[in-house]
Amino acid sequence: MTLLSRLVYTGYCKKILIAICLCVAVFAGSGFVQGQKSEASLIPDCCGKFQYFNDFIVLLRDSNRKDRLLICDVAIELNQGMKVSEEIAGLRKIIYKTLKELSGSPEIGRKLKEAIKNRLNSFMGDEIIKSVYFTKFFVL
Repeated sequence: MTLLSRLVYTGYCKKILIAICLCVAVFAGSGFVQGQKSEASLIPDCCGKFQYFNDFIVLLRDSNRKDRLLICDVAIELNQGMKVSEEIAGLRKIIYKTLKELSGSPEIGRKLKEAIKNRLNSFMGDEIIKSVYFTKFFVL
């Protein structure tokens, strides 16, 4: 009987330890520990044509009525010579709504990226965005 209780206790402790490690990894990766990052700041890179949108947290409900949590960062690649408009909050809102609507479906990969790209381009009225990438994507 004590052996069974030890196994149950250690299994419970392992789950708690895994949850704590996952939370630390998510917070460390999001910059929460090091200080707040600016919202959708343009981070210089070799080509200077990426726009980053960090720290999306979306509550999802799957077909079995179970709640899931999506944590992701999105990077958009701009076409040559294009700049993102000043409507950063509007762009974030469109990305969030697209993630909320389409993340519960089985085709999470390419179709989700294409939907974000198409909605952002139609919002800005031009073919500004070349591609969409997920730099972080966790479903808990």
